[in-house]
Amino acid sequence: MAAALIDRVGEGFREAFGRDPNGIWSAPGRVSVAGDHTDTQDGLSFGFATAERTAVAVARRDDGTITVATDLTDERATADLATLRPDAEPRSWKAYPLGMIWAVVEYARQRDRDEAGHDPNHVATDALAICTGLDVFISTDLPVGGGLASSASACAAVGIALSDMWHLDCSDETLADLGLRAEVAAAGAAGGVADHFTVLAATAGHDVFFDVRGRDVSLIETPDLAGAGLVTLTVGTNELHRNWSDPFRERQEACQRVAEALGVQSLREVRLQQLEAIEAQLDPTDLRRARYVITEIQRTLDLTRILRTEGPEHSGPTLRASQASLRDDFEVSTERIDAVCELADRAGAIGARMSGSGLGGSVFIVIPADAVDRFTEACVAHFDERGWGTPDVREVTPCDGPRRDV
Repeated sequence: MAAALIDRVGEGFREAFGRDPNGIWSAPGRVSVAGDHTDTQDGLSFGFATAERTAVAVARRDDGTITVATDLTDERATADLATLRPDAEPRSWKAYPLGMIWAVVEYARQRDRDEAGHDPNHVATDALAICTGLDVFISTDLPVGGGLASSASACAAVGIALSDMWHLDCSDETLADLGLRAEVAAAGAAGGVADHFTVLAATAGHDVFFDVRGRDVSLIETPDLAGAGLVTLTVGTNELHRNWSDPFRERQEACQRVAEALGVQSLREVRLQQLEAIEAQLDPTDLRRARYVITEIQRTLDLTRILRTEGPEHSGPTLRASQASLRDDFEVSTERIDAVCELADRAGAIGARMSGSGLGGSVFIVIPADAVDRFTEACVAHFDERGWGTPDVREVTPCDGPRRDV
């Protein structure tokens, strides 16, 4: 699959620009297992990289022009390096590649200014000479808006390409921060940094545990699913979400109001008993949003411990509790997500929960291998009866992070 994507992107670049790219880089998507929405409150996340990736072919230009083409639409994104702004293409696919280019350019310029300030002999570089104009072709195997971090994947692919081409040697942490900056400033997204760290740090055969407060990434060897007779699936619901939608921002603001009411910087510092002690003072909706975040942080810790010490066959109660709180407290589940989780339970799954931001997207499932066909048939029939299209049921395992492919 990855090889076909790389070939497609290389050929797409040649067709769009009439020359060969300087290189092709790619980055994976992310399957979220626990911790969604807690990263904006210094929380925890647990997930792994997908086999599906986003790839970019890039070549330098000498005129300061930036052109981004794709096979996902006939549109092109264009900008000038000297006047590139983060909000040039808000709420559009163009915002992600252009936003990440802007974020990396601003980082490079600031780093040059800092070096000039610390070294009296440093000759400041002309702003345009730090970087170059670019021709870019981008494509992806990931469902855009499908809950598998297609935006973080795009930012990571563009980020590692520019870091490599412009000899910036950016760390994963720097690229993650730049990816979030691009999402927030350019695309208007309401979210945190966990997805960016996950796709950048990912390694095949390992899950990624990320602590936002400490900026710590732990790579944890994936449990022996085959030995337990289990597989992990994602189910795409054909119900797409957008990270810039107002409901996500409203939930983020609700959690921050509760943190302020408790006199803390973030809900990471709060235990459930503390929240319950001021329940009467809080708006009921704000209370539910905060309850989800506080309990999900604990569930992420619990799930990590269970997978490492007891095994994936014991993860069901935690996954189900997470989905219930996402549905009832954070209210980001949907009819389709609920239906997939229920069908998984009926088929004998260990557990199921939505993956990603919600309000559409995908569902993550741990299920016995001998129940996969039964579940898939039931899911396809259920979707067909309701005119929801065909659900995308895929077996998933942790895959590698970003890389240069050509």
